[in-house]
Amino acid sequence: MTSRELCRRAIEFEKPERLPINYPSLGVFDTVMLPYTAPAGWEPSEPGEDEWGAVWLQTDVPNMGQIVKHPVEDWSQLDAYQLPDPNQDSRFDRIEQELVKWPDKYVIAIAETVLTLWERYYSIRGFDQGLMDFYLYPDKAHDLLDRVLEFHIGIMKNLGRRFGGRIDGFLVSDDWGTQHNTLLPVPVWQEFFKERYRRLCNAIHDAGMHAILHTDGRINDLMPDFIEVGFDGFNLHSPTVVGIEEIGRDFAGKTAFLACIDIQNTFARGTPDDVRREAKMLLEHWGTPDGGFIPCEYGREAVGAPEENVKAACEAYQELGIEHCGAAHRS
Repeated sequence: MTSRELCRRAIEFEKPERLPINYPSLGVFDTVMLPYTAPAGWEPSEPGEDEWGAVWLQTDVPNMGQIVKHPVEDWSQLDAYQLPDPNQDSRFDRIEQELVKWPDKYVIAIAETVLTLWERYYSIRGFDQGLMDFYLYPDKAHDLLDRVLEFHIGIMKNLGRRFGGRIDGFLVSDDWGTQHNTLLPVPVWQEFFKERYRRLCNAIHDAGMHAILHTDGRINDLMPDFIEVGFDGFNLHSPTVVGIEEIGRDFAGKTAFLACIDIQNTFARGTPDDVRREAKMLLEHWGTPDGGFIPCEYGREAVGAPEENVKAACEAYQELGIEHCGAAHRS
């Protein structure tokens, strides 16, 4: 069974014959992420600028950086603001070039800058201002969100047209939680985002891909809505923030999880034994006998995790996965 089929079965709860694992730094990986990029010929007007006009500050430590300048910090700048064009074919050339290298892997497409709806919105407006917009300028917020959404729907249509059947999933990235709660009250989130995510998931599915959401923070109260609108899986980096047992009790078997050992706590600060214990808990609580779980690596340098914790996690999942999937096929 190919990596591609293993991951598909895991996400769709069709009893993969082994546990798919994604620890690429150790050469153990069943998924590959391929980004679409800015189109050929695009050049930043200043260092760190992306094609949306947001300016990023990077550090010497490998990480995605932080946005320090926003193109529409004042609404008076909106009329002159031009969103990128999703229909420029050259932005998909890198995916085309890389796809041939991974015929048997489960391929996940992603934006080069990762951001999708909420994160792209606040990259344009600013984080604090973006949160206030939903209360102070709701009409303008709806309009700008629609424009951001239409870009991404255009991307999905082009991925489906150009690669139909060759890309397996799309990773949507929007962090929606603090350490203790959702960024917005659920009713406000529902007003501005629920139906837009439904449209986005529909576009992803129409292009033949699974819809996978990366989101950080305590997003528990949004999970039912996320599942309802069509997300097939969740890429979570901080399982102890959402609660391993709590999430398992409420959502195991209802959606798939592509999860890391907790990057804030266990992975960064724990011992290899701590990592192995958490791996066992995650597989037991978030996986099911039919699938639903794909363990994923996080770049250790970004969070200061020791190399031995990467090895401990991968080895634990390799060992635990034998019994986990074996039991499913014996049942």
